[in-house]
Amino acid sequence: MRPEPSKPKFQPDPSAPIKPPEEKIQHAPREAGPDGSAISQAIGEVTEIVESLRRTLEQMEEVLELVELAERQKLADEREIESLLRALRQLQSRGGRMERPERQERAQSDD
Repeated sequence: MRPEPSKPKFQPDPSAPIKPPEEKIQHAPREAGPDGSAISQAIGEVTEIVESLRRTLEQMEEVLELVELAERQKLADEREIESLLRALRQLQSRGGRMERPERQERAQSDD
């Protein structure tokens, strides 16, 4: 039989903020690159990312507009097709002959 692993006697309060002892804090050495400090380089990179995201958002908005336009055109095309189908059905129900208004007017004037 193995003994159970011992539990630590000290249990830190999970709500307490964790701070390392002051004497153990070591600051990372600053490496000044050609563009300045590491922080200013990070700021520059984040700024580039933000600008890239803005451009991407603008492109996505353009794509959305195109998709919406395509949807409106599709609906208009569907309405036009339905209209043409109704006209075709009317022609077929008349036996393929369509009376012109001129013939109706002549027939009425001959009466």
